Amino acid sequence: MDHVHPGAAFSAPMILAGLFFAGTLFYVFRLLNAQYLRKVNGYHDRENEFWHGACLLGMVACLTPALMPLPETLWLYLFPVGTLWYLLRAFTWGRRLAYNKQWYDLAHAAMLFGMWWMFAAPLAHPAITVAFTAYWVWFGSYYAWRIREDFKNPHWLSFGQDIAHFGMAAVMAIMTVWPHALMMHGH
Repeated sequence: MDHVHPGAAFSAPMILAGLFFAGTLFYVFRLLNAQYLRKVNGYHDRENEFWHGACLLGMVACLTPALMPLPETLWLYLFPVGTLWYLLRAFTWGRRLAYNKQWYDLAHAAMLFGMWWMFAAPLAHPAITVAFTAYWVWFGSYYAWRIREDFKNPHWLSFGQDIAHFGMAAVMAIMTVWPHALMMHGH
């Protein structure tokens, strides 16, 4: 995909990168507005806000590396840290957080691991592709259900987080099955 015509300013990767960058800003807003989130959600989880923003920024860097020239090594080190962070949290301090669910931490550890795998691509095998695709479809399906539930008690914070999760899952499923469909570099 490195041969995309320079005039194709509104290509699918560019549009998706723009949406993911908006999602990054959404999570930066959430990170910096603890009081507002506590008022709306009843809690603020700065770890959650940080790692979601990092995932969305990683999507921008993958889809449009010329516009977001962050080195790939950043993601190769950052995403494993996030994966381990959520795994540790799932079995330690995360269990003591009243608002947290262990399976959320495990699902987000898998999300960050999937992001790392996308950048590192350490092994290619049909079984791995099937496993990651199944995960992204499950993850996306859960958030599709959450979006439907958001209509019962609408709030822009709920819609924003659920749409960000669903969008990421859908794009990751596409990039897992067809790696060169959206990615602009040689992953």
